[in-house]
Amino acid sequence: MRRAIPYVIGVAVVALLIYAFQPADTVREGQTAPDVVLRFTEDGLQRSLSSYRGDVLVLDFWATWCAPCRYTMPKMEEFHRKYKGQGVQVIGVAVDIDDYNNVVQFAKEMGITYPIAADTSGEAKLYYQIRNLPTLFVIDKDGVIVMKQEGYDPQRTEAQLEEAVRRALEKPAKPVIQHGQ
Repeated sequence: MRRAIPYVIGVAVVALLIYAFQPADTVREGQTAPDVVLRFTEDGLQRSLSSYRGDVLVLDFWATWCAPCRYTMPKMEEFHRKYKGQGVQVIGVAVDIDDYNNVVQFAKEMGITYPIAADTSGEAKLYYQIRNLPTLFVIDKDGVIVMKQEGYDPQRTEAQLEEAVRRALEKPAKPVIQHGQ
């Protein structure tokens, strides 16, 4: 019994440390979306998500190895075509950080025309607390999360996405105030 005490204490300390260093669950509806920098496949350039401020942003986190993601990507392509030019920007965020070229090729094979960004640093996956794939976020014109959906439910996800985007489009954007004004 006495030999077990240090072991139990050690396990408890490790568990507490793991728990203490987990990111707080701050990425939820009503919170400001994290601003991360992603590498976009169409031009290889890096851009921050804040550069899309003023548009409604739909982020679709996925991976090439994720079977449900392969099912949802054509649905997101349809959604992109429906809302293109209406102030809605769909961005697919690939969390395959080890193979950028595979992500580019996969998106081409899937016939995806909306922007695909590779989370090459793993920063977006961390800050958006991606635990399941696919995960969708709808972010309003002011950078506030209006929907977070983990996984895909054909009965609910599409209707929820449409409703969240509709609400975000109807909400007027706050004016941007520049320093010195």
